[in-house]
Amino acid sequence: AVAGNHQATVSFTAPTDTGSSAITQYIVTSSPGGITATGTTNSPITVTGLTNGTSFTFTVKAVNAAVT
Repeated sequence: AVAGNHQATVSFTAPTDTGSSAITQYIVTSSPGGITATGTTNSPITVTGLTNGTSFTFTVKAVNAAVT
């Protein structure tokens, strides 16, 4: 992730195995705070509303018809 002013731009690699169904959405979640951002295209996705000076970890979830 690349830090910005109250935001972070999270880059990730799309999964190669999509469960035989196209990915419809990516959800990025911050920890702490549980702040989410979504996108329908690949990386990157920007998460806004973060607190400057706080360290965050981000989780990316790919969503399709097989995984909701």
